[in-house]
Amino acid sequence: MNKVKLIFNTVAFVLCLSLPQWVLANAIVVLKVEQAIFATGKAIALGKSLSAKLEPQALRFDTIGKKLQATQQRMVADKDLMSSDEVQQLEADIQTLTIEFQQLQQYLKNAKAQAEQEFLASMRPALDKVLRQLIKANNISLIVNGQSVIYNSDAIDITPKVVELLNLEP
Repeated sequence: MNKVKLIFNTVAFVLCLSLPQWVLANAIVVLKVEQAIFATGKAIALGKSLSAKLEPQALRFDTIGKKLQATQQRMVADKDLMSSDEVQQLEADIQTLTIEFQQLQQYLKNAKAQAEQEFLASMRPALDKVLRQLIKANNISLIVNGQSVIYNSDAIDITPKVVELLNLEP
């Protein structure tokens, strides 16, 4: 009788230890926040708007890049045939183009980063609202940042659902 009782207690103990993990496993989800936010219709519209706004600078950047590359290639190919004054002038042109190229590159990078940060900040209240809805509706006890996860099943990734709900937000 004591053996049966011992086995029963052992099984009950193991089940008690395992049960909370089973319950929690259903309440743990993964979310890739930035991916979700930048997959929304608003983000796509922002990208198009930003591209249109920065188009003159982007075209200038491309033009300067091509001109810089052509000038550098000319320097390599014709350096031995040029006078020292021509070489100095070409080096000065390369330096001027390089500076302008880098400045435009930095400007475009900063403009994009600033627009992204402002967009993320503006989307935060909508994201918080959507997450509160999902947490309540699905009894979620833990949301893990998808950027920090090595592997997860698609079944626990709520990123597509968050995108869907964010697209419904005004």
